[in-house]
Amino acid sequence: MQKYYPYLITLSHMINDSCQSVLPALLPLFIYTYGLSLEQAGFLILANTALSSLLQPLLGYISDKLNQPRLIAAGTLLSACSTGMMGFVSSYESLLVCATLAGVGSSIFHPEGAKIMNRLGGGKKGKAMGTFAIGGSSGFAFGPLFAGAIAYTVGAHGLAAFTVAGIIISTVLFLLMPRIVAHAQTIDQAVATENPTVAAQPLKNYWKYFGILFIIILSQSVNFRVINAFIPVFWTHELGTSPEQGSFALTVFFSIGIFMTYIGGLLGDKYGPIKIIRLSLLIWLPSMFLLTQVPEFSVTIMMPLAYLILLMIGAAKAISYSPVIVLGQTYLAKSIGFASGITLGVSQTIGGIIAPVVGNLADTYSLPAAMMTLVPFLIVGLGASLLLKDPKKLQ
Repeated sequence: MQKYYPYLITLSHMINDSCQSVLPALLPLFIYTYGLSLEQAGFLILANTALSSLLQPLLGYISDKLNQPRLIAAGTLLSACSTGMMGFVSSYESLLVCATLAGVGSSIFHPEGAKIMNRLGGGKKGKAMGTFAIGGSSGFAFGPLFAGAIAYTVGAHGLAAFTVAGIIISTVLFLLMPRIVAHAQTIDQAVATENPTVAAQPLKNYWKYFGILFIIILSQSVNFRVINAFIPVFWTHELGTSPEQGSFALTVFFSIGIFMTYIGGLLGDKYGPIKIIRLSLLIWLPSMFLLTQVPEFSVTIMMPLAYLILLMIGAAKAISYSPVIVLGQTYLAKSIGFASGITLGVSQTIGGIIAPVVGNLADTYSLPAAMMTLVPFLIVGLGASLLLKDPKKLQ
């Protein structure tokens, strides 16, 4: 049973992040239903991410002090229930409340989830975080497809399925968590026995290099959240597809991550996380620029090119997922919960603050022009990656 504990945490991660993916996938429906502008749609994403971003480091800090792993179950339950309620509300304001609560649930889940997976990984933390990341990538990949299939066929009430799944996994986690924690303690002791010299060294925090890493996280987050929010709209408004195809495009974007997040973890263990982070940005930067130019191509090659670029961006994001988390946890070895709150939680949410700005630019000019403003963030991120140092050389 113990060998399945990491997969149980990963399953919870999948359900949690599938809830986070519902709102962007259904933006075209909400825009139509409530007569929203793209700026208002952006504020829905902001409501889903802003409070979560502020809470994430705080909850990570509390996690380091109090150690409450059952928050993993509580966060998943809150996200799932809030997502289900989106199908039953009747106003834009109520939708904002549900979006906010779903974001809070995410902020509760991620610090403790990443912290326990770090411990369960033992000496192979990259592989462990890669496994954990598969859950998030699967949720972001299949959540939009599932939500779109429900909302555009049986109706928005079908979102209650997310609530049912959340209740089941949260109950199981709550009951098994004492056993999971005990198993993590056994792994900690085994690692200390195998590496007594490393275990004897006092833990240190390298805030300078964590700050540099945060700049990279911010550049990635801004691009990731805006793409996550507006890809369905980009497909329907700029490429002329149906709303269902827009949801499918979001699924394609995250599907590549199911495989590449795990590969990124393995590559991080083998070559070091810094090299993989740099490779990610080198792929992401030109791909983002090319995506904004897709509507200018002829109809015959426009769609294949759009999907190819989308896969490249998805792969670039995915391979850096685990290395960023592991590097952050290594730089802040004394504050793993706080580091997880930044590298895992905030990296998925803080970029949503930019979504209303991009939405306003899209209303004023065009969506491709608005998305072009994201490219400079990646340039800054790539430059910052050159300043990172291997934690082993800092000791």
